[in-house]
Amino acid sequence: MNYGLQRYNRSLVTSMTPRQVEAMAFSQSITMLESAKTQNERLHALSMNQKLWSAVLREVGVENNGMPEILRGDLFKLSMWATRYCVRAMLHNISLKPLIDINRDMLEGLRERAVESSSSENPAQAFRLATA
Repeated sequence: MNYGLQRYNRSLVTSMTPRQVEAMAFSQSITMLESAKTQNERLHALSMNQKLWSAVLREVGVENNGMPEILRGDLFKLSMWATRYCVRAMLHNISLKPLIDINRDMLEGLRERAVESSSSENPAQAFRLATA
């Protein structure tokens, strides 16, 4: 059964645009952070959130990724802050609200940009921007 679920998830992700995958990742991270009731759930949610922001950090570290320099710099700073906050939250019982808020802002930005891209440009251009 687990294998079938993995295949379904893999096929779902391959049919989504990169922007949709990113939005889904931030949405799932928000849900995990908000619903973490026990210490184990909290640590798991923080670990997953840290992995998400580490992936963002890796992507903005790529020289020719097509992002404007200002956006790359801002995302770099935001990623560094989020990964550090995750570690602090794992070690200390501090609020997860700042992480949830930042993730919501990212999710909102991804969704807004996806709507702008799909309504004002041809599909090839929207795809190129979504992979940037």
